[in-house]
This record gives sequence, C-alpha cells and structure tokens, in this order.
Amino acid sequence: MVAPMHAPGQVIDAAATAAPTPAQAGLYAEQRRKGFGRLRFSPALEHEYRRHMRQDQRISTLICSATALAIWLAFMALDLWRLDLPRELAERHYDVWITVTLRLVVLAILLLLVQRVANRGLAADKAAPPDYPWLSFLALVLIGTSSAISANVMKLRDLAHADMAQFVIIIAVFLPVGMTFRQSLGAATLIAVATALLGEVMLDPGHMREHIRLSTLVFFAVFVGAVGAYLREYAQRDQFLLRRLLHHHAMFDALTGIGNRRFFEQHAATALLQARREGAGVVLAILDVDHFKKFNDRYGHQTGDLALSLVARSLKAGLHRPMDLAARLGGEEFGLLFYGTGPEQAQVLLDGIVAAIVALAIPHDASATAPHLTVSIGAACFDGRETLESLYRRADAVLYESKTGGRNRAGLDWPRSVVALASRRPQTQRRR
Repeated sequence: MVAPMHAPGQVIDAAATAAPTPAQAGLYAEQRRKGFGRLRFSPALEHEYRRHMRQDQRISTLICSATALAIWLAFMALDLWRLDLPRELAERHYDVWITVTLRLVVLAILLLLVQRVANRGLAADKAAPPDYPWLSFLALVLIGTSSAISANVMKLRDLAHADMAQFVIIIAVFLPVGMTFRQSLGAATLIAVATALLGEVMLDPGHMREHIRLSTLVFFAVFVGAVGAYLREYAQRDQFLLRRLLHHHAMFDALTGIGNRRFFEQHAATALLQARREGAGVVLAILDVDHFKKFNDRYGHQTGDLALSLVARSLKAGLHRPMDLAARLGGEEFGLLFYGTGPEQAQVLLDGIVAAIVALAIPHDASATAPHLTVSIGAACFDGRETLESLYRRADAVLYESKTGGRNRAGLDWPRSVVALASRRPQTQRRR
C-alpha cells in the first residue's frame, strides 16, 4: 500500500512542513502577474518577504558587522596616534570632541548589532529581530558621517586623510545587511548629503575645489550603487515568489488541493515528535476508495478525478484541530492524521468519514460493495514510542483487514498501551 518516504530514524525539520497553502500560493502567483516594479508587495506578502530576508541575510549581516567593528576599532586606535587625542581633548577642540563622540556612538551601535544578530542565531526562532535592519541603517549613516567629519579634521590639520573611505562606505551600504533597497538608498543619500554639507561648514576656501569634486563623485557612487541594488532586490523578490510557489507545488496535490504524500510524511513525523513531548494521542489512518479502477473504467478518468476531489473535500470537512491533516498519498489512497485524539473518539471520527462518503451518493454501478462510491479505512493509534514507519505498517495492516472484511468500513488498531495512556491523559488533551 503506502510506505514512508523517509528512512527509519530520519529526523525531519518541523519548518519543512510550513508549506504555502493553496490560498497563499494564489497570492504569490497574483503578485508575479501584477509585477513589483516599485519593489513592494501586498502588505501580507511584504511582511513575509522581509521576515524571510532578515533570516536569510543574518549570516551576511553578522560577517559584515563584525568586519566593520574590527575596522572601526583599528581606525580608533589610529586616531590616538594621528590626532594626539589626549592633548587635543585636553585643549577642548570641538571638532575633535565631535569626532571622538561619533566614533564611540558608532562603536556602541556596531557592538549592539553584532550582539543582536549573533544571539538570534542561538534562539529557537531563527528569524532576526525586527530592529536589526534599522540598526544597520543607523550604523552605516553614522559611520559615513563620522568618516566625513574625521576626513575634514585631517584636512584642516594638513594630516594624511582618506577621502576614498566615503566610496567604500557607499559600497557597504548596498551590501546584504538586512535592509531593503529603499532603506539602503536612503542611507546612502544621507551619507552623500552629510559629506557635502559638512565640507561646506568645516572646510576653508582652499579646500573647497577638492571637496566639490569629492561630493560630486560620492553622489555618482550612490547612483551606480542604487542601480545595482535595485536589480539585485528585484531578482531576490522574484526568486522569493518562485521558491514559495515551487514549495507549494512540491507539497500539495494539484487535483484535490490538499497536501500530498511528502507533506503528509513530514507533518506526521513532526506530530509524532510533539506527541512524545506532550503525551498526546495521535491516530494515523490510510483511506482507500473501493473499486476505484472499475469506477474509472466505467465512468472515465475525468469523472474519477471529480470523485477524488469530492472525497478530499469531505475529508477536509472532518478536520477540526490545527494539527489534523488530510492528504492524498497517491492514486485513490488518502492519509489522515488526528492529533490529540483518543481511541474512542478516533473510531467515531473514522466511522463518520465512511458515512460522509456514502452520503455523497456518487453512483458506482461497477462496485461489488454498494451501488455508490465507498471507502475502506485502516487506522492505528500511536503508542507513544514507535516510529512513523511502524505506525504506517499497523495502519496498512488494518486497511487490508477492512478490505477483506467487506469494505465500506473503518478499522482501528487499538493497543492496550494506548488504552492505558488515554485513561491517564488529562481531559484537556482529549478530543471533544
């Protein structure tokens, strides 16, 4: 009948079961059709995309921020020698005080950024905290401003300075550090404006020609960087939508709209892990449409597809809890999983499903069981210790018994250990 897709003992990531629903897949397809030239999705998709990008760019943000922190510490050490800071601070030169203050503020923000991103990687939820892109934004703007002030101070003292640092900072603004294109462009523009205005305020007329040339080139650098960043984010957004659509197609059955075998396997593995922790009951069932080959031969495959869709709709209607699941395992076989369910409740649910299919009154003149479409179900209660493969084998054996016993019925493997567990389980964990 059906065997698990994964190897015995294989651990399946619970996050893998978070496949887009058919409704969500429709949103992704609609967004691709409408386009996103302004680099903006609908509100729900935009929130999901930004959360995804913060998570996806966490490592690159950590690398970039740690590198920036190391470089910043090196510049601060160099300032001690180049500016003779103890003497300059003692003489209370305002420009040096501003430079040192900004250096320390940037240092604090970089330390906070590294700490936030690094600690988030150790948390159970790997998504980055909402404020880290804005920490990146603030750190980069202050780095650019501090660098411009420092360069102007050096020029006024006829010391060696590095105007090229502004171009490096502009490049860094467009690196993958969790910010969107709009945020990166805003940060780069603020740095360029600050560079131009600070030179106008701080420099003497003898340095203005060089400063105007520098400011012009910085704005050109912003433009070139923005073009590249726009194209990159557009491609990232398109890939995000495509990946989510492909993930949906890989996890859902195109005919019935419910989960497929892969999705069922992964969800069931996750449910068993959770049930072991919580001591909850789990029932896994395999449903087979009786004499379905004869149905197709008699009525045609299009009618057969319609019948399978109606069966799937009835199965979905019988689900009541968030962890309950119905899936098409292949052909005319379906899988059912009920979480937090005791044996007595499970038998009632399964008998109700058999009756619901009969109530559809789908004609089946070729059936040796009844003049209408019927199903056979084999189910097994999780004993709290066994593997998914073992649970499948037990459910499959009961399905065979249901078929040989006359079909149009539901059987349930109800071990004594499960009965004892159900009797001890708190009432709040039993299905109502």
